[in-house]
Amino acid sequence: MNTSKPRAALHSACDCDCSRREFLTTVSLAMGTMAFAAADSEAGEAAPLPAGPKQAAAVRVVFLYPPSKTFAEAPDGWWSWPGNDFDAEGRQKEFTRALRDMEQSLGMKLDVDEKPVADDADAQRLAEEIHEQKPDGLLLVMLYNNSLKHADRLLKAAETAEIPAIFYIALGVKHGSIRQYRRGGVYLIQSLDNFEAIEYGLRMINTKRRMSQSRLLSITEAPEVREGVEPFFGTTVRVIPFARYTEEFHKVALDDAARRLMTQFTAGAQEQRGITPEALENAARAHLALTKMLADEQADGLTMNCLRRGMLKPCMSFATLNNQLIPAACENDFPAMYTQLLGSLLTGRPGFQHNPCYDTEKNHYYGSHCTCPTKLYGPDGPELPHLLRRFAHTNEGSCAIQVFWKEGDPVTMVRYYPGSPPAMDVYAGKVAVSHPMPPAGGCTTNVAIELTDRDDACQVTGHHNLLFCGDFARKFRLFAQLYKMKLAETGFSGTWPV
Repeated sequence: MNTSKPRAALHSACDCDCSRREFLTTVSLAMGTMAFAAADSEAGEAAPLPAGPKQAAAVRVVFLYPPSKTFAEAPDGWWSWPGNDFDAEGRQKEFTRALRDMEQSLGMKLDVDEKPVADDADAQRLAEEIHEQKPDGLLLVMLYNNSLKHADRLLKAAETAEIPAIFYIALGVKHGSIRQYRRGGVYLIQSLDNFEAIEYGLRMINTKRRMSQSRLLSITEAPEVREGVEPFFGTTVRVIPFARYTEEFHKVALDDAARRLMTQFTAGAQEQRGITPEALENAARAHLALTKMLADEQADGLTMNCLRRGMLKPCMSFATLNNQLIPAACENDFPAMYTQLLGSLLTGRPGFQHNPCYDTEKNHYYGSHCTCPTKLYGPDGPELPHLLRRFAHTNEGSCAIQVFWKEGDPVTMVRYYPGSPPAMDVYAGKVAVSHPMPPAGGCTTNVAIELTDRDDACQVTGHHNLLFCGDFARKFRLFAQLYKMKLAETGFSGTWPV
């Protein structure tokens, strides 16, 4: 690994330490094994969170109810809601088994209290422990109506300690309004045995923790290496001089590994339009150079100043990396890079970073760019039809990609904005069409979408938004609520380092 200079604050960074990890053992991708081969696994299945020596998120799990015998032994015992046929102890055991499965699948640490919070003393003791231990999150499972005051005390303790809380109320346990719990810092779930919702709540907490331990590269014209940390996510950004990439690019030998990679680039494409052998060779060089840099720097993803780079452009490499949920963002766009990482961890799918346009007569939003993942349903999902074709805006003939989105698929568009407070744009829609190019213009991949949560497509703001294939709008909005982000409605006017 290169030795960095003392940490310098980036435009949106402050100093703190971040744990390192070895690059994914699947760096065999550099040998061509992670290119565009399709898979037959179930589409959209969430990929595992990144491997390596990152600390697992720790969540305290607490059940709230008095022992059932408290009422069973009293002739006039009053169980209130959910009623005296409700087996709270049995329900706790069932929930605990499900939580242990989630703990394993998410790679988290769940500290489950066997003893439920039954009275004021229990609630006070636990509130003090939350302040002392400060776990990454708190999960409350309430199984008795009159335990609400204890839940309120614990939620207040979590808020004071700045810890996100998942508050699960079994259906039929509480009557009356719950609006007071639909607030920032709390994910309220009132439902019947909804383990899927609980798991997503835990995934959100785990995602925030993982992002705070991730390292991303920014390959730019900086004269020397420097590091900073993004304030909200806590993600480390290491700035690398572009000359380092150029050096690695020219070192790549066109050996058997490179030739296998070029074969895989072309194998899944329905057609090649104007792609020369030189363009494919340089696409392979770019990919092998970038994967080596990711491995050398023990990084989880990257962004770079990639425009006007001639044959050094990384369009094919970025598509390949994003297929495997290794975030790669164009044009040194930091918010796009953070959004790509966030989305891949929350949904198990890569996003399509793009430039915005609007079809005013069909009321469609139109996004286009010269790189796009082909595995939009996730690494284990099917591959979408695509072409290899020349980069759309220059004449040197570097290799880009045109991916055809499936008509009718639901989509979610997201953009993260650093700031105080941090903000997020979220839009829901469905695919209308991927136009042939020409007659459509823009970049090589394009997709027109019909918004389903806005009346007017021209209401979409922002540049380089990330488009995810799937109905994930509520999930992104829940993350924003849990971490007290502003759901933005206007575009970001700030800048990021270049």
